[in-house]
Amino acid sequence: MRRILYLLPLCLFALTGCFQADQSNQNKEASTNSTDYSGGNALIVYFSKPEMNGTDTVAGASRVVSENDEILGNVEQLANWISEDTNYPTARIETVETYPDDHDTLVDQATTERSSNFRPELKPLDANLADYNTIYIGYPIWWSDMPMAMYSFFETNDLSGKTIIPFSVHGGSGLAGTLESIERLASGATVESENVLSISRNDVPDAQSEVNDWLKSLGVN
Repeated sequence: MRRILYLLPLCLFALTGCFQADQSNQNKEASTNSTDYSGGNALIVYFSKPEMNGTDTVAGASRVVSENDEILGNVEQLANWISEDTNYPTARIETVETYPDDHDTLVDQATTERSSNFRPELKPLDANLADYNTIYIGYPIWWSDMPMAMYSFFETNDLSGKTIIPFSVHGGSGLAGTLESIERLASGATVESENVLSISRNDVPDAQSEVNDWLKSLGVN
């Protein structure tokens, strides 16, 4: 009987050790499977065109009005919130030929550009991409695709070796296959494809907390 009592603590100790080792392995595996983007430096690059006239449709990037009565494109608003939460700088993708403010005219031009596979010329980016190892890239969905200006951006910049974290605003089509396009265009870059921010344009005005939660899930806020 005394022998059994001596052995019991040893068994309990062994079981506890096994449990702790198993728990440690589980935590290690969970840590390995989760992606943390808190290290390094990052830049927020975005394309956004606020419509000044007309009404919004699925093809257009809608707009929001800031607390200062400033009209912003939806993607611009997301970029600003990301910057506020992270202190990362922003850089806007702009075309040499300015897009029209009127909704219907903008839709017509976007349709023509896509059907002709046009690449609009871009202004120099107000940032040196070589200085950053992580690039947040934001864009609206126009006709179930990225604006053609985004194709110009990816094709004229070498993003190899960098990490790309996309965020987008849509009118009902979600990401619409744009992640696959980015992976193809940004050859040599690592594209985050599992944890991507994609928000309906109708939800953008009230989406600041969603942006904040997304950044927390990335480990940067």
